[in-house]
Amino acid sequence: MNNPRSPGWNCLPFRSRSGYSWAGENVCEMGPSGATERRQDFDETLLDGDTRWSLVQRIVQSEGFERASQLRQILLYASKLAILRPNDTLSEYDIACNILGRRPDFHPSNDNIVRAQFSHLRNKLRQYFDGVGRDEPLVLKIPKGSYLPVFLPRPLLVALPTEAAEPAHDGIASSPIDSVPTLPIPTHPEPSPPAPVWRNWKIALAIPLNAACLLAIFLLVRNPPAQPRQGEAAPANRAANPFVQFLARFEGPVSIVMPDTSLVLIQDVLGTNISIADYVTNDFPQRQVAKVQDPEKRELISSLGILRTTSVNEALIAVDTLEGLKAAGVPASIRYARDLHVRDFSEGNSILIGGPNSDPWVSLFTDKTNFRHVDNAADGTDYFENLRPLAGEQPRYVNQSLGYVDVFWTQNPSQSGYVLIINGADLQANEAAARFLLHGRMAAEIAAVFNRKDLRSFELFLRGTHMAGEADSSFELVALRLW
Repeated sequence: MNNPRSPGWNCLPFRSRSGYSWAGENVCEMGPSGATERRQDFDETLLDGDTRWSLVQRIVQSEGFERASQLRQILLYASKLAILRPNDTLSEYDIACNILGRRPDFHPSNDNIVRAQFSHLRNKLRQYFDGVGRDEPLVLKIPKGSYLPVFLPRPLLVALPTEAAEPAHDGIASSPIDSVPTLPIPTHPEPSPPAPVWRNWKIALAIPLNAACLLAIFLLVRNPPAQPRQGEAAPANRAANPFVQFLARFEGPVSIVMPDTSLVLIQDVLGTNISIADYVTNDFPQRQVAKVQDPEKRELISSLGILRTTSVNEALIAVDTLEGLKAAGVPASIRYARDLHVRDFSEGNSILIGGPNSDPWVSLFTDKTNFRHVDNAADGTDYFENLRPLAGEQPRYVNQSLGYVDVFWTQNPSQSGYVLIINGADLQANEAAARFLLHGRMAAEIAAVFNRKDLRSFELFLRGTHMAGEADSSFELVALRLW
């Protein structure tokens, strides 16, 4: 066991000026893994007159926290850090050592005390804002995947469902307040009201986009289109579609993965792509905030990290695919890219919509594809690269009035199911290609692919026509790869 007085540990006295005492007397600068831990010496005079700190004081003095001393201490500590050091992160080790009195050899994998306490804390906060705090102008929320609170102007709350609410652990029912996308207020109080975050066009776009997406899903699931589009088969024949029949041959449920449009906007702000390795971390949004210095960009990325958006076009694809599979008796569900883990793709069946910039999971399989989408914002080029052109094929297919889509199907790593990727030049191309596969009258050479029994992988490279930002369902086969 590590000795806190031995070399490698530097324990410093920690004193609090708040009305509540802390459970731990010392703060260790180095954890058991060798990582440096932060010394928490706050200048609490900066909290005087801060409306966020006043809210925290009202919460910890409320009846619901009267007998929850550790929850009070955790909330005070985390809120103080969020207000005074908004650019910092807060780890389980920080909380365990600084608040809960754990020894310096504490390791989260052996003790889940911090996660359990934060589960109770989130439930207590829901109870407060559903009860005595229902008229508070600010709402305090601790997003999942983070231990730092955010303070939210109540008028900016958008009542849209996101991920499933965390199960209650102390008998308190979940409330919508913990599952709505929201925006944090500015870090420091200003003499005059700050300009709203809504002035940033990307945030203004993301909120209604999410609302329209979820509304489209709600309406389509309950009221599927009665009439097919021109060139499409009737809905009653959807189960007989060669593409759907091909997918129905494989056992097990299907996960239809909608892309993460918030990720696209975060990458736009950063001016770089985010790798799958960064995307899968629990503190993914916080890691991106730490990469920039500009306060406005930091605030924007933090806001986008809370939002969970997808495009209307790709939401329509997901719903249409879901209905098509169910008509063929295939169990399917719609998932959000950020809710998945790499193990979700090692077994079972998955359908991924979009490219690596909106769904990093696609990058797990693109090394097997022949057609790669290149979208270079620096020079405005947008094309598909043909890595190994065959006779009569071009080395590059430029996306202009013609919209190209790469449809790639392969077996999952365990060969117990499949992964299907629909990666088009843009959102409209993705939607049109999905309509074509689900409803279109396919050429015999395309239908023949779905009738084969010996396929391990295939790639259909399709070409459609764009008109006024939309795409019809007519596609022709440009190239085919079978193996």
